[in-house]
Amino acid sequence: MTDERISRLLQEATRLRYSRRQVLRRAVALGLSVPAVTAALDRSAIAAPGPRFGRAPAVLQGTKLTILAATYFVPAAQDFFVQQAQQWGQENNVEMTLDFVNWPDLQPKIGAAVQAKSGPDIVELWDTWPYLYYQSMVEVNDLANKLGEAQGGYFDWVVKTAAVDGEWYSIPTGNSTSAFAYRISYFQEAGAEEFPQTWEELFEVGKKLKAMGKPLGQALGHSTGDPPSFVYPYMWAYGAMEVAEDGKTVMFNQPEFVEGMKIFIQAWKDAFDETGLSWDDSVNNSAFLSDQISATLNGNSIYLAALKPEEEGGKPEIAEDMSHAGYPAGPAGRFNNLGSRSLGIMSYSGNVEGAKAFLEWWASEEQYQAWLEVYEGYIIPPTPKFIELPVYTEDPKLAPYAEVATYARNKGYAGPANQNAARVFAEYIIVDTFARAVQDGDAEAAIKWGADRLERIYGR
Repeated sequence: MTDERISRLLQEATRLRYSRRQVLRRAVALGLSVPAVTAALDRSAIAAPGPRFGRAPAVLQGTKLTILAATYFVPAAQDFFVQQAQQWGQENNVEMTLDFVNWPDLQPKIGAAVQAKSGPDIVELWDTWPYLYYQSMVEVNDLANKLGEAQGGYFDWVVKTAAVDGEWYSIPTGNSTSAFAYRISYFQEAGAEEFPQTWEELFEVGKKLKAMGKPLGQALGHSTGDPPSFVYPYMWAYGAMEVAEDGKTVMFNQPEFVEGMKIFIQAWKDAFDETGLSWDDSVNNSAFLSDQISATLNGNSIYLAALKPEEEGGKPEIAEDMSHAGYPAGPAGRFNNLGSRSLGIMSYSGNVEGAKAFLEWWASEEQYQAWLEVYEGYIIPPTPKFIELPVYTEDPKLAPYAEVATYARNKGYAGPANQNAARVFAEYIIVDTFARAVQDGDAEAAIKWGADRLERIYGR
């Protein structure tokens, strides 16, 4: 049956003169296997691949490359990335091995490889992590600058969070952004025709939602996505920050923030699913899709999963009843945190030239755009070249994700996203401040605990 569906897709592509990229997007929409469709394309005469870039030098053919990355929350995009890597490997006679791990496990794996000076050749890095590992990575200024210039230059939030004092040790890949995914009907039942505009208004509505058995959901465990996406913006919205612009003066223990934390402690009891203290970046997805919660901060992966046909595990009725909203505001304004992930080459690699060739090929316009489109808007690109693609503009429910850059700050703000900011992020200091506050019920003590740890890092 699958072969028949692929055959019909290729007939459609021939009739309508689809490009290769259009065929792959259509395959994802139809729920077909991207690798299977790609293989069928390669056997056909339609939608032939364009020019091949990044061909490995002949001397490296017959070698190996290993890539370590985090598991994708859009499985079709992970399948497509694997297919791209295998395609390049087959064309260049380089054996490609890809290892995907849960988000919280990625940094420990990288750290272990750095200590052992052995492991993956290419690693995926979260924003600010290049500051932690650049001394064990290969400098790639020429390649990063070449790619950035060809695509209109990197956004400022990319340079601030993926470069190391303006030097490149990895290739930016963009990042997922967060917005509130919420159930329209539940909010209406709680008296909110629109999503609340301030945090305190959200908590008031959340109190009614929890009484209905549909609380708000928020992860506050040790995970790199959803917990930081909540705590950093909330901190900024209530007048606090890690450090002042001088990069030394800690600005965390502020009266406005203490008051804001007291409000959050009460809201955690009144409005949230309190098991969120142990959640990672996947639990809120499953909780939303199983109708346990009414709203949560997340990328668009919940929506994309819900849009799938029922026979593939989709929840069309939830997709119809959900929408997205930007971050609420606090007394100091509305904020989000945004930084770019990247792919870097480890200096211990025995195949640095092969790794560079692969990254140049994969990050070129044709390959990268195809990956973005299969990702269906989950990743915001690092350059303006792709920002007007239909995946970002054709579904109005996804508009809040593209708007995030207009009110985003980098980790470490008002200072730079440097090694100190990377340490704070890696050690979950801001996340743990919130977790301690809701566990102990003492806003002053939790914020003082966080401030003391920030002083140890920034005050040296």
